[in-house]
Amino acid sequence: MTRSATQSRIDEVLARREAGIPAEWRVTISSDATKAMNDLLDDKERAIVDMTAIQLRDEIAAGRLTAVAATTAYCKAAAVAQQTTNCLIELFAHEALASARRLDIEFTRTARPVGPLHGVPISVADDVDVRGHNASAGFLSLVDKAVDEDAHAIAILREAGAVFFCRTTKAQVLALETVGYFGTTSNPWNRELTGGSGEGALLGMKGSPLGVATDVGGGVRSPAAANGVYAFKPTSGRLPAVGVSVIHPEGWHGMPRTQGALARSAEDLELYVQLMCEAEPWHRDPALVVRPWVASKGPGRKLRVGVMRDDGVVAPVEAVERALEIALNRLRRSCDIVPFEPFQSRQAWDIARRLYWPDGGARVMDALADSGEEVRPLTKWIIDQSGHAGRILGTEELFTLCAQRDDFRTRLAAHWADSGIDVLLMPVGPTPAPIHGTAKYWNYTSYWNLADHPAGVFPTGLFCDDGDTHDPYCFPRNPVEKEIWDSYDPSLQAGAPLCLQVIGQRGYDEDTLWAMREIAAAVRAA
Repeated sequence: MTRSATQSRIDEVLARREAGIPAEWRVTISSDATKAMNDLLDDKERAIVDMTAIQLRDEIAAGRLTAVAATTAYCKAAAVAQQTTNCLIELFAHEALASARRLDIEFTRTARPVGPLHGVPISVADDVDVRGHNASAGFLSLVDKAVDEDAHAIAILREAGAVFFCRTTKAQVLALETVGYFGTTSNPWNRELTGGSGEGALLGMKGSPLGVATDVGGGVRSPAAANGVYAFKPTSGRLPAVGVSVIHPEGWHGMPRTQGALARSAEDLELYVQLMCEAEPWHRDPALVVRPWVASKGPGRKLRVGVMRDDGVVAPVEAVERALEIALNRLRRSCDIVPFEPFQSRQAWDIARRLYWPDGGARVMDALADSGEEVRPLTKWIIDQSGHAGRILGTEELFTLCAQRDDFRTRLAAHWADSGIDVLLMPVGPTPAPIHGTAKYWNYTSYWNLADHPAGVFPTGLFCDDGDTHDPYCFPRNPVEKEIWDSYDPSLQAGAPLCLQVIGQRGYDEDTLWAMREIAAAVRAA
């Protein structure tokens, strides 16, 4: 496809997206995203979008709020978020409102909700199938290829009464910066910074109470951290992933990709995982473990929290250090805090960066070539990180990498057991939300994909300050650390939310969610 034909195709697709926003929902965009939201939503609608998913569910179930009112408020909020941050691939308000009206009619008839998410609007990332809609996974060449069936997770949520109202942008490929044929998704706190993903930016603007996405290197956690919301990545094999687009060759599971969620409370994430497990998804997805939901009651003693301040390769910048230190001071009243030594971080990335690309990026490059779409700089960067861009790994190389991964997991398990901790508290990344184009260090998140541990993110309630300047007497230990430190500018990143990450033991998803809820409450209570 010629460049002019590609641009014409992009213009056509984006025009359809813009047509999905009614004229009466158009707003004047200024540097203050909150003002735009207040201009469009009335007092009742603003109260609705301030609610968590559970609060919204309870108001609808009690008959104090209709599904139509909830859906209208969130569709309007999403329209503002799109105009402010460019976070949507598609807003389908008419379809969503039709679903909400059916739910209201059923509630009037029976006086009962149809399920535990009756009337709750939910957003969906562009790589998760929603019937009747595209799942382009960020690629122009996959637009207008609507799917006939819901992804397994979406089917479960639909059965629970959820209302789907929009699809959100995602990176062209593995990246912590969302940019593609649709443009660049910005951060609602500061549009000079990355939003991480459309889901992250949307929830950061209160444009959705709950979002469905995937995580293979930080896909739910990094966007949550960039936008000051909550997220959870489970152990692989726990939540259904049928109906999720993949960027690596079909059948390759070298780096486990998990379904996950972003939310505006820790309790909403617990509800989400509980609903998935109680649907017994293993009956339809044989790749899943047979493990029903068992609510955690905690360890029955003070929680033993390990703390990892630095992964040994790239130390966090001052703003992140400050957030972690404040959090630890607040936790010492209720938890036992013990140091946790970083374990083979450099070796972990050396394995992960190659496992991501068994085909040397061929599948991605073919998808881009099909439409003539531009290869974005961070796309090229991450494929080049593999060390074998354009070359398909041989059978022996793949077996060796998988053996190295399994050996790493075994040794990490022993390291964790020796520490005696229940969970680990650590940064989500070395900086707050990165300045556009600079998100080049993943190992604080991708490490736990390789290890296959459950991981959650919560907002501390703290923000980057222009006083969080770098210590001039602290020198980088390696070129990667220097590049990341040099990309940090507290004067530009001031106001970015500061979040932390809670890691649990492999398979202990309920305990990890419980611990994150308790830790977040203690940190945010002060």
